[in-house]
Amino acid sequence: MLREVRELLELPARFVDITLHDVESTSILMKDGSAKEIATGRSFGISVRVLDRGWGFAYASSAGELKDAAERALRGARLAKERVELADVKATRDKVEAIAKLHPSRATFEEKLDYLFRAHDVAKSYKSVVSTSFAYNDASVKIIYLNSEGAEVEMRYPRVAFYAQIFAKEGAKIQFASERVGATSGLEALVNVEEVAKEACEKAQRLLYARAPPSGEFTVVIDPKLTGVFIHEALGHAVEADHVVQGESILAGKLGQSIASELVTIYDDPTLKQGFGSYFYDSEGVKAQKKAVVEHGVLRSYLHSRETAAKLGQEPTGNARAQGYNFPPMPRMSNTYLARGDASFEELIEDVKQGVYLLGSRGGEVDTARGVFQFSAEEGYLIEKGEVTTPVRDVALSGETLEILRRVDAVSKNWGVHIGYCGKNGQLVAVGDGGPAIRTVATVGGTQ
Repeated sequence: MLREVRELLELPARFVDITLHDVESTSILMKDGSAKEIATGRSFGISVRVLDRGWGFAYASSAGELKDAAERALRGARLAKERVELADVKATRDKVEAIAKLHPSRATFEEKLDYLFRAHDVAKSYKSVVSTSFAYNDASVKIIYLNSEGAEVEMRYPRVAFYAQIFAKEGAKIQFASERVGATSGLEALVNVEEVAKEACEKAQRLLYARAPPSGEFTVVIDPKLTGVFIHEALGHAVEADHVVQGESILAGKLGQSIASELVTIYDDPTLKQGFGSYFYDSEGVKAQKKAVVEHGVLRSYLHSRETAAKLGQEPTGNARAQGYNFPPMPRMSNTYLARGDASFEELIEDVKQGVYLLGSRGGEVDTARGVFQFSAEEGYLIEKGEVTTPVRDVALSGETLEILRRVDAVSKNWGVHIGYCGKNGQLVAVGDGGPAIRTVATVGGTQ
């Protein structure tokens, strides 16, 4: 098949690239101790992008359909109205594979199911827990990328994930909590599923006895999980260069300017070892690289595809990503996180007379053009005279992205990156986000 693919690189166009995706996966959903949804399968497909005046894109699910897909892509490229340019990159030939001690393809179905049973056994010991949902997912991914400039890259990597969702009840009160763990690695990343289930159960129990939060502007301490979500949603999407080009980012034209406290350094790093959003090369064959998006408060970089880099006169950053063979690549984050500081948690709260400590995220909304956001924290606590005191629930955090970043006055030593999937223009890609706990000022209120 590769011989046929290489022949298509000779299409009469300025640029051609072809990507083969081959993914074997398993997913298991267990509800209240019973496996309810089980799926195993293999997905194979080939995408063809052709650049004549503009882009043409098509895909095929078999080798027999490939020639027709290439012809459709070529016709589309010739019909495009806007001329597209690409930033130059060195064509690479490489073959790389992520290391897995316990590769999911070598584990039996029963061994995978056992992770869910182990988690369920933990949840059964909590009397207040009335319903549980645990999920297991793995994917063994093989990608071959080729282009008409001479690039040919083969990548193989496994990805595993485990999710816990817990419902707890006390009288008429019901609360929900969730936890997750995963990595671009083998099953060794799931050795602590019991601890993940335990934390979800205990969080749901804590929320049963939490009260409604105060409203107003407060000093807030944000835990590493919520820091990661804030950095990803409020800042990360604003530095994706297609948003910048389209005039949809508050950060357009701000490269080299101070946008945050000097304590704030933010990286996007697809090379992070075992990161859920890690990869070797992006979907245009550009080598993955760690880059400082914000360095000591100064905006240093956008996240580029080759097209957006050319439009803005900058270097590609290796951030063009596609969900699969049936999607074209576009600028996306990988593992995006705030660098650790030097403060202890005690130092973050010791000077706070009246504030709120916020943990985790239940989602929210971001407007990258206006630079405003609203998130819902999973749980919280009041901070009173330097002490963490009363638990609160259904807490919303809102404000202006750049104002929140400028008012960061403490960054902790504790640090972590957490897993997720990011949606954009109908595509989902695996990402990591995180950082340390931080202290800033924001508007807090209830979500109900």
